[in-house]
Amino acid sequence: MEIKDIIKSTAKLFLKYGIRSVTMDDVARELSISKKTLYQYVNDKNDLVDKVIHYHTSIFDTSNFNKTQNLNVIEKYIFVFNEVTQILKDNNQSFEYDLKKYYPKQFQILKESRRKVIMDKMTKDLEVGIKEGYFREDLDVKKIAILHLIRIESIKNTDILSEYGYKTIDIIDELFRYHIHAIATPKGIEEYKRLNSKNHE
Repeated sequence: MEIKDIIKSTAKLFLKYGIRSVTMDDVARELSISKKTLYQYVNDKNDLVDKVIHYHTSIFDTSNFNKTQNLNVIEKYIFVFNEVTQILKDNNQSFEYDLKKYYPKQFQILKESRRKVIMDKMTKDLEVGIKEGYFREDLDVKKIAILHLIRIESIKNTDILSEYGYKTIDIIDELFRYHIHAIATPKGIEEYKRLNSKNHE
């Protein structure tokens, strides 16, 4: 048993059930180890939450998804979108609620880290997309990155979706298409359509 295995398993439990409802007994049971063994790796639940948040912020570093892949910017967008969609499917809304209420320090770390990663990555990808001819040259890169960040944070926190009978995952794909068509050149849109149709074959 390695600490990274404990962190990954715990992260899945927190995302699925929320932090508050998951006990150290639950974690030990999930890992098929004794609680005594678990405490050889972490001091307490707060320490475990710290380690999980560090791991959770790292999975938002989308640059890691593409280190070994030679993808154009539209391919990267689709790849990252699919990864984020899977994360959202596994994510229980009570995870961030519990984090914000009971672990405000860790919540702030997660929020700041996620914002930085999204801003940095989005800015870089927009610049690359413009150079490759897939995105419009007249884009204000920083403003578009900020708008994208606002959309991501707002869609997670709004109650409008539930009022109309939708979940976040129900419209996230439409938001992605909306975003691509707003920033892409005709070349970019054609590439998106080509890749999208290929994925549905």
